[in-house]
This record gives sequence, C-alpha cells and structure tokens, in this order.
Amino acid sequence: MLGQKQTEQLAIFGDGMSYHSINLNNFIEISKHKVSVKEHFGFFRFKEKKYERCNTIKIIQLLKTDSSTVMQGDLCGCKFIMKLIPKGNKSTLSIQLSEPTYNRIRIKLKSTADEAIFGLGQQHSHVNLKGRKTAIWVQEQGIGAGDQPISSIANIKHAGGSPMHSYAPSPFYISTAGYSLLLDKSSRSSFDFRNPKQNCIEVWDDELTLEFVRAENPLQLLTAHAERNGFHRRLPDWALGSILGLQGGNKIVQEKLDKILDKGAAVSAIWIQDWVGRKRTYVGDQLRWSWEPDSNRYTNLKNFIQQQNARGIAVLGYINPMMINEGALFEEAAAKGYFVKNMRSELYLIEMTGFKVGLFDLTNPEARIWIKDLIKKNLIGNGFEGWMADFGEALPWDAKLFSGISAQEYHNLYPVEWAKLNSEAIEETGNEGKIAFFSRSAFLGSGAQSSFFWAGDQMTSWQRHDGLPSVVPALLSSGMSGMQVNHADVGGFAGFWKVGGLFKMVRSKKLLKRHIELGAFSPIFRTHEGIIPDKNAQVYDDQLSAFYAAFSNIRKELYPYLRAVEKEAIEFGYPMLRHLYLHYPKDKNCRNLHSQFMLGSDMIVCPRVKKFGKSLKVYLPEGNWKHFYTKQIYIGPGYFKVESSLGQPAVFMKE
Repeated sequence: MLGQKQTEQLAIFGDGMSYHSINLNNFIEISKHKVSVKEHFGFFRFKEKKYERCNTIKIIQLLKTDSSTVMQGDLCGCKFIMKLIPKGNKSTLSIQLSEPTYNRIRIKLKSTADEAIFGLGQQHSHVNLKGRKTAIWVQEQGIGAGDQPISSIANIKHAGGSPMHSYAPSPFYISTAGYSLLLDKSSRSSFDFRNPKQNCIEVWDDELTLEFVRAENPLQLLTAHAERNGFHRRLPDWALGSILGLQGGNKIVQEKLDKILDKGAAVSAIWIQDWVGRKRTYVGDQLRWSWEPDSNRYTNLKNFIQQQNARGIAVLGYINPMMINEGALFEEAAAKGYFVKNMRSELYLIEMTGFKVGLFDLTNPEARIWIKDLIKKNLIGNGFEGWMADFGEALPWDAKLFSGISAQEYHNLYPVEWAKLNSEAIEETGNEGKIAFFSRSAFLGSGAQSSFFWAGDQMTSWQRHDGLPSVVPALLSSGMSGMQVNHADVGGFAGFWKVGGLFKMVRSKKLLKRHIELGAFSPIFRTHEGIIPDKNAQVYDDQLSAFYAAFSNIRKELYPYLRAVEKEAIEFGYPMLRHLYLHYPKDKNCRNLHSQFMLGSDMIVCPRVKKFGKSLKVYLPEGNWKHFYTKQIYIGPGYFKVESSLGQPAVFMKE
C-alpha cells in the first residue's frame, strides 16, 4: 500500500501542463444519497438526503506507462479504479466504484477566477456559467423561469421553473483555459462553477467517464465535439427561407397566407401545427394529440398541401411522442403495450395541461415501428416536407420501460431516441435531404439525429429569463454545446388571458416586430401564432404584414450567405449563430457578451430585446464593420452607441 499522498499530481494531458492536472488526494468525493422526486407537467423537483460521504483517498497501487495511468485506491472501504489515457490533445478519465450503494461521485478540477465557461446545453439566462451551478436533466424550462410574478402564478400548478432549467441540457462545456470537457454519462449530473478556484462535477452514479480536449482556439474544440455529438446535415431550401406559422383550417390559412403574399412577402413554407385539430383547455388553444388529420379543419389535407406546393411553398406539420387518451389509435397502442408503464406494469397515464396522455416507450422495437409507420402515413404520406418533433422531456422518474433499462438512466436519452426515430422515418422513405424536422428537447448525441432545433416556449413578454431577452442567451449557449442550427419562435409562444380575472400577458405589436428583426437574422426564421392566437398580435395583421414582408425579402437576399454559413456547420461542426468569443478568443471584452451574436464569421447582430429605448450599446471586435442599413463604418475594437429604431436593427457586416 502506498498510503495517502497529499502532493501526488496527475497531468490530464501528456505534456504535463500544471494547469491541466489534478491532486489525487483532493479531487474525488463519493457519497450515498436517498432521493425523492415529484414530477408535474414535465417539471421535476428533487429532494436529496446525504447519509454517507468520503473524500479520504488511500492509493493502493499507481501504475504509470507512456500510454496510461491506472490507479487502484480505497475511499472509506469502497475500492475504486481510475484510468487516465492521454492521447495527443485528447484524454479520457474514468472512475469505477466497487460498491454501487455509493451513488454519487463528485470530482474537483482546478480553476481560476477569470476562467469563463460556455455550454452545458441550451441556457436561457446565462452564457458565461462561471459563478453558476446547473443540473443536467432534460425537463421543461418553466413558465416564467424565475421571472415574477409569472413564475409564482405558474407554480400554483408547479410549472414555474427556474433560470437554470433547460429543455436541452448537455454535459459538455468549453473553457477559456483552452480545453473542453464532456461527461459521458446519461445519468443526472450537476456542474458547479461557483468556487473561483475549482470546478465541481457530480454524477448520480457509481461510475463516470470524462473526455478532455485541448485546442488552440475554441472553434477546434467544437469540431472535435461534433465528431462525438454529430455534424449538421444540409437542410431543404425551405428551411433557410421564411416559415410562416398559420392555423385554422384550409380556408382560414389560405386567407392569412394570401394577405401576406399580397404584401410581397417571400414565404418558403407554412407551418400548420393544427393539422390534427384543436383542444380547448384552461391554458389556451392547444392541439389534439391524435396524430391523424382533422378532416373537418383540413378538408382533403393532401390536396391542400399540393396546392401550396404548386405555389412554391412547402407545408410543415407537428407531432410529439405522446398520445391523448382517446380514439382508436390510442386504444390500439395501449392494447399492444406501446406506452411506458408504471411500477405496477400498468399504463402510465401522464397528466398534461388539461388532458392525460400515454408516452410512447421508445425502448420497445415494435412500438418504434408502429410510430414510424404513423409518421410515414400521416405526415410524409400527406405531403408534409417537415414538422416540429415536440417534447421529449416527460419520461417519469418511476416509469417502467420495455427494455428493462431504468427510467433514471434513459430519461436524458429519450429526446435523442425520439429524434432518431423521426430521422429513421425520413431515411426509410428515401427523403433524406428533402424532409427535415426540428426538435425542442435534446441531449448529448442529438446533433447526429435532429435536422435542427428550436429554443422552446418563450413567453410573449419582455422579461429576462423567459421572454424575448432570453432568446439570445439560449441560442448562444446551445451553439457552444453542439446544437449547430437553432432558432426561436418568432413572437414567442406562452401567454395568459386574465388569469384569475386580474392578470394577462398577450403579444404586442412592438414585441412581435422586435422578434421579427431578431428572427430574420438568425439561422431559421419561423413565426408562431402563440397559445392564445386570437389575443396576440400576428404577422398577417394589417399593421404588421408589410413589416414582416420586408424582413422576409431581406431573408431571401441572405440565402446565399446562409448556405455558406451552413456549409461550415456541415464540414466543421461550427454553429451558424456564434458567440463572438469563438472568433475573437483573445479579446476579453467578448467573453461576457450575452445579448449580441455573430451569424457566421462576417455578420454581427445586436437585436433590441428591451421594451424601451431606441439606441444600443454594442461591442464590435477588431476590424471594419459596416452597418447593414446606414452603411456607416465602425472601426473596432470598441463599444459604440448605435440607433436601433423599429425596422432597422443594429446589424453589421465585416468589410
């Protein structure tokens, strides 16, 4: 036995750099926890009790070779094996405990106060995560996500969320210290960056694997991550144009579309999410999750889609991995055991907002075939060229799955498998590159499955954590996490109409215009009518249709540039929408920018996301930058006060 070694250092990378090293006696802690979980509408609340903890290491054997280091040790009677395999600029660190009753492993890595951390999936409130703690658990972001009074009202139904909840978390981050870290584990985990001198990672398991990569610039780190997470695949032409969200049935959709087209708008696709019909609930006008066409709303749906195609307009639909508990299809799927079950092996009916659903068990091969056939027949067969593949967050903690895998382990993988199923339906019908879908929830591996992403259900408000201001941090952080093509609902989604007879939140014309400005200069430009469409301002309203049409034509002009930027996502894994740090890593002023972004390498977009004011303080890095509208030249680096009146957002092109 070697005993304790207080100063034993182990270099993560082969060059022995002191910053990238760990103290063997201080970097690992294990513990036993009991946990209780409450889930409601896709929101999870965890309550933990820690009853044993140990961080005193005894090193029994330490074997070092040129290619690896293997350590056998003891933590309070629990034996463990740790392996470190450095290979060039990549290193893999794995830890395995001998006693599975120890169900938490916590490790500590060196840090400094000026280190910035980017990533961990889609984060709606913060981009630089140093000073923050977040859990990696796929779930609803929350209504309000901490904004008041909305979150307090939503918490009456346990749906308020917090600034650190995410539909699309990922156990991957990039550090300004020149490395990236990936936790290769689907179990729930957390990343704590609150201590200036150390970063702490905890996984709810008895084993973990960490993958480190070092590179000279952060773009190289994203390319390396794409090799694991997946590279973007080329989108159909309609996806980079202007996608108009409409609903109401043949006649109403046609009338709305014609109003927009009469204003000279360039529309590449319409998105009719209500092809399945509507269901009125206490939260608003929702969809009927039956996954069959509503023939009353859309008479001869296939013919209607063909009519739009003849005008050069694609038609998109909607689906999610749940089914409302009524109708022949639900009865068939339930009888065949295609939904997840509870611990009594009974159908697990999940309560949603105003109705109950079954959640498809994606570990059941026969269920997967059945759902794919449904997509092939009712979506692809009717002529849809794309769809929103919604949800993926609702697998309960205590569900029982066909394969026998625990729901705790499979929960974060569910959105990856849901996207994979949609992708398979497209490939199996020979439509790869012709049909695309977009996902809300995601995890590690989603980049290889989803056609592209969207940032979830923002409020139709100006509030920081869940309104328009939350869109830019969400797109920036997701881009740093391997989600190469992401966007947001133009106009937002969630709102209220006189809750309790006192409170309402509806979309204003001004908010919608600012959303349009942001969306037109983001990777995907798609509008949404929102959950209370009759109350919200809409792009086809008389006062707004010309405004929308103007930006749809700007979008058309940008098409060649967007294709060039998309090509970098396909070849190198770069996000289309980028944090300035990616191109200017040595410029420390770029590190904490969270309300402006780059579209590709030659365009900087500074959207107005606050309700009042017409000017912005923008930062422009080194170079000459020409204002997209005024043509004025700004010489960076430096901060500039720039006018941002409605219709002329602060957008700059690099000369």
